[in-house]
Formats: sequence, structure tokens, C-alpha cells
Amino acid sequence: MSFKKHLKTFFSYSSSERKSLIVLLIILLSLFLYPVFTPDPIDVWNQSPEKQKRIDSLLVLLENKSTLKREVLQTQKLFFFDPNFTDSLDLAFLGFTKFQIRNLIRYRNKGGVIRRGDDLMKIYGMTEELYMRLKPYVRIKREEKPKSATQRVKPVLFDPNTVRYEDLLSLGLTRIKSQNILNYRKKSGVFKQKNDLLNVPGIDSIDYTRLEKFIQINPILKQEYKLFPFDPNTVSKSGWDSLGVHSYIAERINKYLAKGGCFKSPIDLLRIYGFDSLKLEELLPFIRIKTKMKPQIVKLDLNRADTNQLITLPGIGLYFAKKIIDYRSKLGGFYNINQLADIYGLRKSRVDSLSFFLVVDLEIQRSININKATVEELSKHPYISYREASDIIRFRKRKGVILDLEILLKKKILRESAYKRVKPYLILE
Repeated sequence: MSFKKHLKTFFSYSSSERKSLIVLLIILLSLFLYPVFTPDPIDVWNQSPEKQKRIDSLLVLLENKSTLKREVLQTQKLFFFDPNFTDSLDLAFLGFTKFQIRNLIRYRNKGGVIRRGDDLMKIYGMTEELYMRLKPYVRIKREEKPKSATQRVKPVLFDPNTVRYEDLLSLGLTRIKSQNILNYRKKSGVFKQKNDLLNVPGIDSIDYTRLEKFIQINPILKQEYKLFPFDPNTVSKSGWDSLGVHSYIAERINKYLAKGGCFKSPIDLLRIYGFDSLKLEELLPFIRIKTKMKPQIVKLDLNRADTNQLITLPGIGLYFAKKIIDYRSKLGGFYNINQLADIYGLRKSRVDSLSFFLVVDLEIQRSININKATVEELSKHPYISYREASDIIRFRKRKGVILDLEILLKKKILRESAYKRVKPYLILE
């Protein structure tokens, strides 16, 4: 009894579950009966002989093309070739497709080398059939190994000051070492002794020992020069040549001077890249540097200078010159050069640099009588706001004549910072 109750409970469904089950059964039944009641598809190709003929002719054409290609390949005359050098036309005659030719040439252009016949299979698109057919005809030229340095050495005397690049190679030196000798000769002058060759980068004691017996420095090439008193700031290029300074060093000195450089002491010559300290020691007794007299600076009076005078100051153009004069008229004159920093655009660093060229005459300032000035006259001053001017007038009407300027600070009519700035312009008459 309990089993029947359990079975009944297991197969009992809700209303929504029964509906879903019915829909699922209908769908399954429809799918099962669809092939039974659906007619067989019509064979379009059998009902259209013309289309069938086209298909048959196309198949025959494709078969003939593949047969013709096989016959061409069989009758094609093959020849020996090196895949590292054969051009695209010869590759096409050998049966390579355009795709295969392009990939092979691209492989060679990127530095790839086919060293064995099997390497042809590295080419993307290469088929095993084509490779097996061409394998007997592949002939790759073997690279000749360069002779060792000892085999290439020719026992010929040479002067490192005049020897050519090709002659250095024939002496068994590598390309880098040969070029380093030429660079050293170009930058550092002449080889005075045999062991100067060891100063060349890359030349070691083994190279020097092997070449020492072939080195022959011509004594005629030793440069003769005449020393004389000179100023390195003014001596010409020919003067440097006469002093025994190499031409490329003289060019560097001229470029240094052209860019605004100056030699203030003999030791400054070592700033020039490549200038030898031994050469400086030799030239030291003859160096005469003329001290330039500093021009006397004529300072401008900031309260009297006009526009034409102000534009002569460093960093001051016509715009700032007009701004300075306009601000001066509003203030009634400057009492401190640092007041220029109040002008928009004039940085403190520029104002500090201008202090070497300016003075301030305090006698011509325009003062304000605080006991007689109106609100408009007070508020026109850059250091007094309209509210502060109104407070001063109200205080004056209420208390009478102002006898001490500090009363404005004590009564907090003016802020301390404003009071310190405006005090030099106020009087009590």
C-alpha cells in the first residue's frame, strides 16, 4: 500500500506540468510524422538535361587540365639549379607556382639560405611531389671559408700614418680593427712610435707582436710647428695648425666659440673633446688670455624712465614698458623695485634680474592726504579698495581729523598687509 501511494505521488503532476508535457508530445509526434506525409524532393538535375550537360563538360575540362599539367611536367626539361640564386623565371620553368616562387624569394630576401636540398621543404607551400621531382637537380654552391689571418698576411712594410684600408686587410687585420686604425689616425693625429698602435681599440699585444716587424714610420711625416703667444679666444684655424693642434680639434674650438663659449683660463681648453692634456702642457707658457673689461652699467630711475628707456632692459618689451608706466601713474610712483611683481606677467625672477639695472627716486612720489581725499581719490589707488576707502571717510567724519596713521590699523579699517603697502603714499597734512 505504501508502495502504491509512493508511486502515485511520483507520477502526479501539477496543471502547468501536464500542459507542458502535452505540448512536448505534440512536437515529438509532428517531427515523427513529417517525413511520412512530406513528398520526396524533386531531382532538379535529372529534370534539367541542359544543366547536367554543363556539369559533365566542366568535370571533363577539369580532368583534361590536370592531365595536361601532368603531361607538361613529364615532358618538361629540368636542369640543375641553385635555389639561393635562381631567378623567378627559371623557377617557373622548373614547375614552381607563383605562390611558391614568391615565398622562396621572400625567404632569401630576409637572409635565409638553403644549405641543403632538404631545406626546400622549409618554403611555405612547397609540395613533397615537386620536391621529390627537383631533388636530383639541386646544386648548392659551397661558400668558401675565408682564409685565416696568418694565411692572408703579406710581409710588406707599412706606415700606419699612410696605410690604406685594403692594405690593412691584406696584413691580416679584421675590418673593424682596420677601420679603428683609420679612425684613430683621423682623430688623434699621427703615429709617432710603433707601440702607438696599441692605443687603437681592438689591437691587442698579439696583433702588435705579429705586425711590429712590418711597421716603418716615416720620420719625414713628423709635423714641425712653431709656438708663439696666442689668445685661444681669437686665434684663427691656421694659427691652431701652426701651433700643432689637429684640424678637427680647431674646428671644435671654433664651434664652441661660435655658440657663445669663452676660454677664461688655459685649463678651459680641456672642455674641448679630444684636446690632449700633454698638448695643453706644451702650449701653457704661450697662452695669453685677455681679460675683458666689464662695461659699466648705467642704472635707470624707475620713477623717471620713459618707454624708450625701459625697453632697453633685458626681458622688457614695449608691452611691459607701457604696463610699468601705467601702473606707476596709478600708484603715484614706486618706492621699491619689487612692486614690479604686482604687474601681471612679470615674474619675481625677472624682477630680481632687473634690480641690477634700476634705482628708485623716492622724492617724486605723489602722496595722498588722508584727511582731504575723497572716496574716489582713495579707491583709485591700487592698494586701497572701495570698501576700505569708504570706511576711512566714515571714520574721518565720526572722529574728525586723523592724527596718526596707525589708527587705521588699530581700528581694523585696513588690513596689516594693505597698511604696510599703502603707508608710504599716505600723509596727514
